[in-house]
Parts: sequence; structure tokens; C-alpha cells
Amino acid sequence: MPAPKPILVAFDGSDAAQAAAATAARLFPQHRLVVTSVWEPGLAVAMATPTDATGIGYVLPTPEEMATMDRAQRDHAADAAERGARIARELGADAEAYPIADEAKVAETLADLADQLDAEAIVVGSRGLGAFKAGLFGSTSRHLLGETRRPVLVVKAPE
Repeated sequence: MPAPKPILVAFDGSDAAQAAAATAARLFPQHRLVVTSVWEPGLAVAMATPTDATGIGYVLPTPEEMATMDRAQRDHAADAAERGARIARELGADAEAYPIADEAKVAETLADLADQLDAEAIVVGSRGLGAFKAGLFGSTSRHLLGETRRPVLVVKAPE
């Protein structure tokens, strides 16, 4: 009998993500859990500051500043993914940390990774922002449902 396909667990360190990692460990004990945290390369450029009050000109970061910011983002994602994997391992799961660079939107990155892994399902936390905030800021879990044909388990943040 072949080994079961892995379960992809999205992890950003939030209470909802912690609940998602724990839930995945409990619901999928026979599966390897791949706990991923997404980091965004090039964030330093996106955070460039206006040079004047009009916001027309921007001070771009130096290549060294960009590299430093990318390393910090990558390291943060690696630490977050490892924290999520540790939560799952403490509950008896076979879990590995898998930080990944975001090439598009987070939901697309997660869907693409699930395809690469041939994941059985994707587990993601929901922060429960409510309709207004979710509509304003978007919702990774909602967008993920539109990006993948794989089953998606959305775990609510604990009260």
C-alpha cells in the first residue's frame, strides 16, 4: 500500500494557524504534514518611502538593504514554519517545516505548492475577520478555495 499523500498546512504564527497545525495533526495522523510559511521577496522595494509630500518620487533601497530585508523575511518564514511543525510533532505528527517565497499571491503560492507536493488536502487557519474586513483586506482561505481543486480545511481561530 503506497504512503498517503502529504497534507499542506499554511502557517503564519497566528492563533488560527496554530489551531490549523494542531487540527491537521489530529485529523491526519497517517499523513506527513508539510507546514509552510510564505515570505515575500522584494518587500523592501514595496516599502520604499516617498521623497516628498506629493508621493511622486521614492527612495529605493540599496541592493544591500534589499538583500537584508529578503534574508530577514526568509528567516522569519523559516522560524514560523518550524514553530508550526513543532506544534504538529508535539501531537505525534510527522511534520516538516517548508518556508517558501511568494511568487504571486499567497493563495496562488499555496495552491501551486500543494500541486507540486500532490497534497491530499490543504489546511489553513481563518482569523474570522468578518465580512467587512475580509472583503476589504481579502482572505487567504477564501482565495485559496478559488485557486485549487484540492480539499481545503479552514480552521477558525479559537475564541
